[in-house]
Amino acid sequence: MTRRNEITKETLQRLAGLRADGPLVLSVYVDLDPERFATAAARQTQASSLIDSARRRIEAAELSHAHREALRADLDRVAEHLRAGRFPAGAAGLAVFCCSSLDLFESLALPASVESSISFEESPQVGTLAEIGPPGRWCVALVNRRVTRILRGSESNLVQVAEFGDNVHGQHAQGGWSQARYQRSVQHDVEEHLRHTAEVLLSQQRRRPFAGLLIAAPQELRQRLQGLLHPYVRERLAGFLDGDVENASEEQVWRSAREVIARHDEQRVAGNVERLRTELGRGGRAAAGVEDVLRALEERRVEVLLYERNGQSPGSDVLEQAVQAAVAQDAEVQPVDSPDLGPLGGIAAVLRF
Repeated sequence: MTRRNEITKETLQRLAGLRADGPLVLSVYVDLDPERFATAAARQTQASSLIDSARRRIEAAELSHAHREALRADLDRVAEHLRAGRFPAGAAGLAVFCCSSLDLFESLALPASVESSISFEESPQVGTLAEIGPPGRWCVALVNRRVTRILRGSESNLVQVAEFGDNVHGQHAQGGWSQARYQRSVQHDVEEHLRHTAEVLLSQQRRRPFAGLLIAAPQELRQRLQGLLHPYVRERLAGFLDGDVENASEEQVWRSAREVIARHDEQRVAGNVERLRTELGRGGRAAAGVEDVLRALEERRVEVLLYERNGQSPGSDVLEQAVQAAVAQDAEVQPVDSPDLGPLGGIAAVLRF
């Protein structure tokens, strides 16, 4: 089944910009992997263990009385939220952020399994959210001669956001129409439907830009539709899919699209690593190592932040600081599996200028 993703770009940037003046922010991640925590009882047991561990850490931490009391109250609030069984259907993970002094309580369904953890810091710990990323980066258009369906999402989830049909004559002449005249009318109607589809896709791109576009359409329509796409949309066309345009479910479309999306995203990461390698080689728009990357983030020059996944990345505090700064300035955040980052201290960046 497709999985829910409640992360949005706006939510990420808002959380990344929050700082608690004194009291700390609770950041809670709960693994809801259906293969390991398939039952409500298993999820509750895991959540209870997580809360108990957090209580012991709060009591052992060096905190003022007021800050300890605030954390206790916030943890009680999170515990009650989890005890109430508010585990969203279709989610593989859950993130909860709580700080009463900031009037903050946010619970987000995640489409990917996460490591269960609770931390309390001056700001929400958004690194895991940034790594997963918001939905809506991809667009899939299902198009036939009279109906169009638009879905938005990612490798983990696709949701239909629009559907429309245009008036196209049937395939047989009626009344006094000549066959040739009737066929010209049909072709004109189909052309107008494809033109309408191209306009809607441009509107989708302008309102919420997508990283890639996939089209499911009969072979005879593909080239015609491609020729009608605005250049901004056409340059994002990543390929074509087969499928039942009118009757395929969201999950069936997702299953057809996910491998193409995953492969394209891998190529995008590889392209950014190659850009980094090139820019470093000529002393250009790149930063390498913790000190240089943090300086570039402070100067708001980072376009893509790259760090080694499960490798030699800097300490969690430094990495979280870098991710928060990158998200706040609308930079891409990409964990990578590449030997290039090891000699660079596990972190680097491609710069805007």
